[in-house]
Amino acid sequence: MLIILLTILAISRPTIKAPFLKKGTKHPKTAIAIIIDNSYSMDYLIDTQTELEKAKSIAEKFNEMISNDDMTLLLTLNEEWNSLNSNLIYGKIPENLIRNIEITPLAKPLTDVLEMASEKLKESHLPNREIYFISDLQKQELPEKIDTSCFIIPTSETEIRSNISCQNARLINEFTKKTYAKKISFEIVNHSNFVQEDVICSIFLDGQTIAEKVTDLKPLQRKADDFSINIENSGWHSGYVHIKNERQPFDNRNYFSFYFNSEPKVAIISDNETLPLPIQTILEIYTYDPENLEFFTSDNLNYDSLSNFENIIVYQKNKLSDRLQFLLDKFRKNNKGLLFIADKDLSNDLQDYISNIMGIRFLEFSHNSKQRKTTFINKYHSITSLLDPSKQLDFNDFWKVESQKNSGVLLQTADFPLALESERSCVWLFDVQSLLNPFLLDSAFPVFAFNTLKYLSNDQLLTSSIKVGNKIKLKSNRIKLPSGDLMETKQANLVVSEPGIYIVDEQRIPVNLDYKESDYRRFSKTKYKNINFLDQDWEDNVLQTRYGFEIWKYLLIVVLFLFALEMIIIKREENK
Repeated sequence: MLIILLTILAISRPTIKAPFLKKGTKHPKTAIAIIIDNSYSMDYLIDTQTELEKAKSIAEKFNEMISNDDMTLLLTLNEEWNSLNSNLIYGKIPENLIRNIEITPLAKPLTDVLEMASEKLKESHLPNREIYFISDLQKQELPEKIDTSCFIIPTSETEIRSNISCQNARLINEFTKKTYAKKISFEIVNHSNFVQEDVICSIFLDGQTIAEKVTDLKPLQRKADDFSINIENSGWHSGYVHIKNERQPFDNRNYFSFYFNSEPKVAIISDNETLPLPIQTILEIYTYDPENLEFFTSDNLNYDSLSNFENIIVYQKNKLSDRLQFLLDKFRKNNKGLLFIADKDLSNDLQDYISNIMGIRFLEFSHNSKQRKTTFINKYHSITSLLDPSKQLDFNDFWKVESQKNSGVLLQTADFPLALESERSCVWLFDVQSLLNPFLLDSAFPVFAFNTLKYLSNDQLLTSSIKVGNKIKLKSNRIKLPSGDLMETKQANLVVSEPGIYIVDEQRIPVNLDYKESDYRRFSKTKYKNINFLDQDWEDNVLQTRYGFEIWKYLLIVVLFLFALEMIIIKREENK
């Protein structure tokens, strides 16, 4: 019975632990995974070293404690780095591998990396397996359960941090005296619990710094500011707003881009050659030159002549001929922006056409009724993103429609949508000729109208910033990266992994951080299963397996002894 029991026990490879073994420096064979946190909060400067540099120093000290019998694995929070370097090796980790780790703008979730480390260590087939995560203790999600013992080593004890980030840089059009000025608005965020004085802000546009200013920030303040810019050349423009903060520079820059057309051309398909004053005023601002505005009152239209216009507006057109409908369908198929402005005498032909492309059903025209206030302003759409969603806009004289898609709504009252956009076709359901419509006198109207024209003019509106980790849709197989390198790919989408300006078919796409790590929140050292938080004396608390030794060899020796004893007893019985 002892032979069977001790054999099974030996197969399970148990260890014994004793306090006196702690003084020793040797340890049994161990599979060790070291994970270095290289998320951008690790770029924070403490004294003369960043948190990442401190993490590398800790990893190098740990490396000295590893024996040639151990199996080691080095990982980071950078998925691309891990795919190239996540190999189990015997003995110490190459020093150059540790030194070459850099900050990543796109950090992989810690739970995924811990799971990967646990699975990799199982491949070593060693019973002693341990994971060490070296971090600034920026709070991250931890797994509820992990098979391998995990120890978290802090790079420093600093909890109060001085950090400022720059966010949400974008183009703003400001209307004054029938002209508009362009400016880049941005936000400065003080992530610290104390005042930040004399913060230097600068704007870098089209290859050069064009302006600077100084500002102060209250504790935890998010402050909006802007730079006025003067653009004369048509084409794509890009740059970034930068704030100076030496402690944590990684989130000090926010990128933007926009397309500017100095003289956009507008085609108006209508039975009249005059426009209501609100539309006429906006078009004077938008086109700069009256010669860029052309009316088409007959059906003698062709695709080539209309395709030269940046904007096509359909207003007060009573009859929608087959030829005109064919042209409009072709424009929509080729992603050409169309604006339909509904008047109180909107023809049945246009009602049917707009209903078909927008997924709505016209009910009746609301005239001289009680004013309706907006209950919804789509802050996520480029046309209405600059409008204050908390402000209620007043409307009168508009078409009551029933929306069947429940999508693409820009403005809406409690019951009815007032403006919709779908697949680069937009419809205004309010009467721009009515003197009873308060919205036309509101300061929000020129912003709304101007951005509608910009959005529909061949993607010539400000390009919205996307976050690292999101996808860019590729129209060709070549893309210029922020570093200036050209990359070729056959994929339809590209996952962006670093902030900067990406160029796809001349379009400039700004990519920025997600800013999750700009606010420093430290781990709360609550108890997790198989996860232990160490302190600055981590060297005395690592390689826990050195406190005990495997005894399977000794168990097998006892089994052999018992087996021999069993044979002797049997022989004696047989001799009797």
